[in-house]
Amino acid sequence: MKWYRRELLSPNQNNTSEESWIREDEKEDAYSVKTFLGKKTNLLKLKKNVVENITDQLVYFKKTRTKVYNQPDKELVASCPVCGTTSKTATHQVTIYAAEYVTCSHCTHAYVVNRPSPNALHQFYLSDVNYAATYTDKASAESRLNAIAVPWRDWMVQLYQDMYGKLPNKILDVGSGAGHFVEACRRTGMQADGIELSEASREFAKNIWGIDMDDRDFTKVDQDYQGYDVITFWGLLEHTPNPKELLATAQRIFAENPNTMVIAKLPRWHSLSGFIQNICNDTIVRHLDPMGHISCYTDTSAAELYYQSGFSPVAAWYYGMDVYELLMQISHHTKHYESLLETGEIQMELQQKLDEVKLSDGLTLVGVPSKHSNHS
Repeated sequence: MKWYRRELLSPNQNNTSEESWIREDEKEDAYSVKTFLGKKTNLLKLKKNVVENITDQLVYFKKTRTKVYNQPDKELVASCPVCGTTSKTATHQVTIYAAEYVTCSHCTHAYVVNRPSPNALHQFYLSDVNYAATYTDKASAESRLNAIAVPWRDWMVQLYQDMYGKLPNKILDVGSGAGHFVEACRRTGMQADGIELSEASREFAKNIWGIDMDDRDFTKVDQDYQGYDVITFWGLLEHTPNPKELLATAQRIFAENPNTMVIAKLPRWHSLSGFIQNICNDTIVRHLDPMGHISCYTDTSAAELYYQSGFSPVAAWYYGMDVYELLMQISHHTKHYESLLETGEIQMELQQKLDEVKLSDGLTLVGVPSKHSNHS
């Protein structure tokens, strides 16, 4: 199995293009994928708590992650979470806080092979206040909604309208965090609901937005969400030991609806952030954080995950935080943070250029059930 991309050598002036993503196995399948490059965001305005406490963050992340990965409640991941290829043939890439990242020999997916048990992961996400606080800073709730959730919403709505000739009506956001995306959708009159396991995040959503989010396991409540048009996973599929189970649940929800769409925001292995973190692997507070991302996707493994789950890729959005990450790592190692703190505008403009050549550490991939797609 191999995936190829047929694209322009240079991006269009408006940073959008139509690409052909080709899967070659016993036969060849081609998918028309609309590609978007870049999303200008002044990250320093959203990351104040991290920047101002950066030394404390480094100490905290190293201590907590190393503790989890050195405790006995772990399991060897026997096979790739995406394609099922045995981990015996995987290639070791980097060790971060005692977590061993490997890449699959078949689909190139990157994942932690010495993973904490599902119970240990579950308890960490439920109880780690610092983890939840990253996304539940009350002072920046509105600015975060406008800078991140509103562009997501508008992009989703436009894609859905272009594909189906109408607006989406019912949105389900799985792994909703503090509810920013659900709130952004509700503000335009859509029915939007969220599923979130973290009690701290649910309380924030209730207190700030007045949203009651479902605290149940998504894979067990699909009957309660029949008829939804769009299911989103904004930064969730890298946390779960079995992403295919979540996509299978989405398929069950979409079974009777011909006009549906799944969207997942994924961290990318082949990115500037990934490259610098493979080198500076002892000072990490994001991206290849082994409690945040037990999986990291390549474009091949992301496309293959959708394919194996019965979805056809139809749109891809590349943008990231790579310049911020690069300057943060330089600051860590020089103990001089001026270059990070005083270059917000430059970071934003340079990140756009990196996104345009697909060096970004983030990929948002849109899929539709394969029986409804137009591919050859």
